[in-house]
Amino acid sequence: MNVADNMKNILEEYPNYQETLFTKGYLITSNLFKELDLYPFYNNWNKEECGTFNNGMPVNIYYHKQQDYHVYEENGITAAIIGHAYNPFDMKYKEVEILKDCIQEYKKNEEAFLEKISELTGIHIIVINDNGNLIVLQDCAGMKACYYGIAKDDVCITSHPQLVGDIYNLEIDANVNELMQKWFFSLTGRYLPGDLSPYKLLKRLGPNTLIRYSEDFKLERFYPTERHPELSEDEYEESLNLIAKVLKNNIELCTLKWDVPAISLSGGMDSKTTLASANGFYDKYKYYSFHSKPQEIEDADAAHEICREIRVEHDIYAIPERNEDIQDFEILKKIILHNASYIDNPKDNEIRKFIYLSRLNDFDVELKSWVSEIGRAMWGKKYSVSLPETLTPRHFTIFQTRYFGSPKLLRHSDRSYEDYLQRINLTQPIYNYEHADLFYWEFRFGSWGSNVATTQDISRHMVTMPMNNRKLMDMFLWFPHEYRKKDMVNRKVIKISNNEIAKLDINVDNMYLRGKRVFIEKIYYHYRTFFYRSK
Repeated sequence: MNVADNMKNILEEYPNYQETLFTKGYLITSNLFKELDLYPFYNNWNKEECGTFNNGMPVNIYYHKQQDYHVYEENGITAAIIGHAYNPFDMKYKEVEILKDCIQEYKKNEEAFLEKISELTGIHIIVINDNGNLIVLQDCAGMKACYYGIAKDDVCITSHPQLVGDIYNLEIDANVNELMQKWFFSLTGRYLPGDLSPYKLLKRLGPNTLIRYSEDFKLERFYPTERHPELSEDEYEESLNLIAKVLKNNIELCTLKWDVPAISLSGGMDSKTTLASANGFYDKYKYYSFHSKPQEIEDADAAHEICREIRVEHDIYAIPERNEDIQDFEILKKIILHNASYIDNPKDNEIRKFIYLSRLNDFDVELKSWVSEIGRAMWGKKYSVSLPETLTPRHFTIFQTRYFGSPKLLRHSDRSYEDYLQRINLTQPIYNYEHADLFYWEFRFGSWGSNVATTQDISRHMVTMPMNNRKLMDMFLWFPHEYRKKDMVNRKVIKISNNEIAKLDINVDNMYLRGKRVFIEKIYYHYRTFFYRSK
């Protein structure tokens, strides 16, 4: 029995969980599905048309009932947003207005359109259909997953490769399947090399690239387009104030867009930046933390102390410690892993957390403080080494996971990265953007991050990320490497936005950046890169 048949049997036995299958998913396709009441849709998906393909057949967009969808058409040009978006530069937060602006800029020229979409915060896919010529691209960090390809002559663009695999009865690529079965695959990244998916005919789209479709798919890089500013010290203050203003605008827009927003917090730098940026809107939000394992208690307690000091109420959710304390844990675990296409294989404590939080009714949107790590020179911290200016495919491979005793899979990963880096013009640093920063942006977030976000989509509430904005992340990179590595951008923004938090000096270091872990990572880094260079 294949995984699709097994999942179908489970959901027929537990029909109350049918709506959790591929939650918040989408599928853009030339195929017309007539039986939306059957697996895998189960009457939980809607269908809209987004113009037509060049052959006159409709562009069908299927989307889960918990997934937002917005469309606008003008003079033969159709624009759609799957997900949500808001613009901190003009303070617009209604997607139809944003789509109107996108089409107006697109009609000027494509460069103006791409400049406009780089202003947007949120988690989304944007589709432009210009009389049969499609453009598809993601949010800043690719948090709304996107895979594309041709399955049995049908165009398929989807959030969930497993959805396409189930519909078309696809077989998992042998090399990918072998990698995902290895014990070391889940040690770190839990994502696949290059733009691989579990299926050969589907490729992953990443941040800062887009796909075009007319007669076939074409992958292109659209960012960066020029050198970024390199700030002198006397220019820091103006840029820091601009970052603080954009973040504050995003926080305000979330209060206008949703009725009951909440900010999830830890004691880390990114959470404190978000919390400080909410100053002036503290009464509009709920605040919470959770702990699903002992190491997370320190984080939750630190967040609680910070909130107490700035006089906002903060809840801590203690996730049950045993699987049997979560109703239907084993059933929901199977659904979660299926939704993740078996790429992301969370530990049981994480799955308990996902299920527990999905059953809360305390808020309608959660603000996560992800993405600003892009601007914090994270690889230098993790490996405690000076990375070369130009990274090799081997660097990309070892950043992904640890290939212990599997030379064949190691070489396969190297080749996958080499091929993909050539296709997206990333074999060398682009302009003055650090190679390692672009890797963290386009792979760590675009692949690992989107996998995790997809896994967590089982929750009924929405998730947004106020730092997930291309222009905002670009501003972080204007500062010198060492300044960013010391988290000075975040520290200064916190001080600007709420100096009371800055003065508390409550810090919880990332558990993955602590001494013993960094030492082990450093040894592995030198071992693998040394032998790669010697070939």
